[in-house]
Amino acid sequence: MTRTAGKRTRLAMAAVAGALVLTVDSCSRASVPAPPDDATPEQVVRAYADAVHAGDCATAEALVADRSQSWCGDTDITALTVTGKTQESKTTESGDGPVIQRVWVNLTPRGGDASLQDGELMWSYLLDRTGPNAAWRIYDQGMG
Repeated sequence: MTRTAGKRTRLAMAAVAGALVLTVDSCSRASVPAPPDDATPEQVVRAYADAVHAGDCATAEALVADRSQSWCGDTDITALTVTGKTQESKTTESGDGPVIQRVWVNLTPRGGDASLQDGELMWSYLLDRTGPNAAWRIYDQGMG
């Protein structure tokens, strides 16, 4: 084998190895189906937690009203159990606003910051929707 042929072989092998690494890495993240538009607030919260845990940021971001508020990629949710739901009203400058749902959970995060420390804790998510038949979306996910 000539020196040039050997170099080409090594380059080809390196390219194949790099492609395998990229393929394995891209397959390591699972895709989580988004819940249907008529899903309950509890189903939306569960789907969000599943998407965050799986690293499916597209689905996680689709389930929060402000996509920049998604925990995906920053924090992992390793366990979540819905423990209750309460109906509340958003407070606006003109008084009570639309009805919202607070979903209470036992949550086990990993990799959060000082406001969301690792380990099991009680937490809640606030969900609202843009109309009576619109899909529920998380607009606040920060109350422990």
